[in-house]
Amino acid sequence: MSWLPTGFAGYSCEFSPFHGNLIAVGTAQYYGIVGNGRLHVYDLNAPGGPQPVADFLTKDGVYDCAWSEANEHVIATAQGDGTVKLFDWTRPGGPIMSLEEHTAEVYGVDWNLNTKQLISSAAWDNTVKVWDVVQGVCVRTFRAHQQIAYAAIWAPARPMCLASVAGDAMLHIQDLAVGDMPVQSIQAHQHEILTCDWNKYNDFQVVTGSVDKTIRTFDLRNLTGPVQVLHGHQLAVRRVKCHPHCDNQIVSASYDMSAKVWDTNMGQMINHFDHHTEFVLGLDISLFQENLIATAAWDRTVCVWNCTQGPPPPRPPGMGQPVPRPPA
Repeated sequence: MSWLPTGFAGYSCEFSPFHGNLIAVGTAQYYGIVGNGRLHVYDLNAPGGPQPVADFLTKDGVYDCAWSEANEHVIATAQGDGTVKLFDWTRPGGPIMSLEEHTAEVYGVDWNLNTKQLISSAAWDNTVKVWDVVQGVCVRTFRAHQQIAYAAIWAPARPMCLASVAGDAMLHIQDLAVGDMPVQSIQAHQHEILTCDWNKYNDFQVVTGSVDKTIRTFDLRNLTGPVQVLHGHQLAVRRVKCHPHCDNQIVSASYDMSAKVWDTNMGQMINHFDHHTEFVLGLDISLFQENLIATAAWDRTVCVWNCTQGPPPPRPPGMGQPVPRPPA
């Protein structure tokens, strides 16, 4: 169980798929409205406690990050300057690649689990793009969303398929093998959808989280409406993740400053954590240690703890002070 100071407001966090002790964190200065960003990498098992092992300062906020599925050293980032930048955390300095076609902030990035040279990005220019990082080029642009695209997440079992959500309240299923238009679509909520994920054990289940405070599950075999609507958050749901070890559990993070665990068999929340003092935007679940969760928040901290062993310990005194006001 660990608390990590980030210096900037936390937007995203992701455990390495190669090394259980490494976690990447994306942050932004002054709440991401103005100022720089940072990509941090921490070693959770360092002697004497967790330690930063890499730190990259960027021109704009780092809104999302995703580890490479092919190279244990590489991390993709969604940047506030409209680029997708790749970093090698073992090589200090700047990015090893900058992918530049979006015309507004990039808010989401995801690495394909199967076709490992492909990454997806979702941006405020309403588009979802697919990039081939071996060639360093955009290979597909999806324009089905009518408002800001917030997330585009690859299906774990279908190499060419991704789910995307946006401010237009739509959930689109895109298939690179079929064409530029969605193969399935539904208005999944009445308000903006900020996040989505696929069930790792059910190829047909997609989960969404919205400004309407609800989490909804959908079955793509009968995409006429939600299978479940989960109530419990008090403000917008910023991120949802399906549990990598439990087919019936979802973890969520919200602007209500909490993280929650849900059981879809029971149709209700089974755990609630309110250890942060600001919006919780980043969330991940370890592949290596069952029920180890990380959250990143605007209180400038990341917390890593086992969600089945009670709440995290209190935050160390002095960590996560309020963000200073930007210069006039």
